[in-house]
Amino acid sequence: MSYQTVLLLIFGILTFCGGCSDLGYYWQAASGHLDLLSRKQDIQELIDSPNTASELKRKLKLVKSVRKFAMKQLAIPENEGYSGYVELDRPYVTMVVTAAPKLELKAHKWCYWFIGCQEYRGYFDEKQARIFAEKLHRQELDVSVRQVSAYSTLGWLNKSWMPDYFSDPVLSTFLRRNDIEMIAVLIHEIAHQVVYVSNDTSFNESFAVFVEQEGLRQFLSYAEEKDIIYKDRVELYQWYLNASKDRKLFRQLINSTFEEMDKLFSSELANTDKLRKKQQLYDNLRENYKSLKNEFLVLSYDNWFKKDLNNTHLLGVKRYHSKVDKFERLFDQQGKDWREFFQAVRELAEESLIERNRRLSLLN
Repeated sequence: MSYQTVLLLIFGILTFCGGCSDLGYYWQAASGHLDLLSRKQDIQELIDSPNTASELKRKLKLVKSVRKFAMKQLAIPENEGYSGYVELDRPYVTMVVTAAPKLELKAHKWCYWFIGCQEYRGYFDEKQARIFAEKLHRQELDVSVRQVSAYSTLGWLNKSWMPDYFSDPVLSTFLRRNDIEMIAVLIHEIAHQVVYVSNDTSFNESFAVFVEQEGLRQFLSYAEEKDIIYKDRVELYQWYLNASKDRKLFRQLINSTFEEMDKLFSSELANTDKLRKKQQLYDNLRENYKSLKNEFLVLSYDNWFKKDLNNTHLLGVKRYHSKVDKFERLFDQQGKDWREFFQAVRELAEESLIERNRRLSLLN
């Protein structure tokens, strides 16, 4: 029996157990991922091939260096994840749908077998994502749909005992980025293999963002020591530092609006007044961005502010960064030892959501 048949049978059983209502969703997830796996090429074979374009070969060599660094220096579990490559014919791999109540800063969640509940729903087919988003709109929810250029199976298919066929591939969408961004994305996705907590998207993503940021910082020193070449080393590192400042300024804008919106939603105003003031707050956020626009060094958020902003956009920013500073302090507490840090994170992952958040809140 082929690997493809085995995986489809697994998804079929899960779908049957979960009910027919999710049949289409599970099927598109299984078939979409299988399509990626069927096109996967071994990275080392591509590097060795005389037919591989020189720039692709250079990028893939850098990918191998990052994988080696992550497993040797960051103590990431060794497996075959990201040792294969898939060329996509589009600038994204999936479309992600998110939703939230119109008068509440609380992300809608969808629950899945094994991985638990998440604050987003991913589709390989854009049309299906748009149809699902429209369905949510009719339920009077705030909804957004965005392109995603990277994803992982969160370690589920990268176990040492799993056939190499199933391991997560590097996607061409990774390589569309400049070298620094590509390194950061790869470390972020690899970090998801270390720990994953069901029903706590903010914990999972904030953890991966911290590992991405600290891992990238350490890789740059490692690359210099090992004489690993990446393009425009000095210029790109300065770009990264400037981009980090820009992202911090952007988050400050978002956090301020988030706090004001939270106060509005918890007030005693009538819902019609809340909706009107909600729109005013989003208009104010756009104006605040315009007034600070010259302070951004290298990044532009013009496209983000062109969107019909709603609660999902605020929650999206908070989802990835709300606990990053907590993980930074935990890393310091563990003597900046990756193994000790990962063990401490795994212990947090075993706690209840309330206890986990309480312990994180103490990391001041």
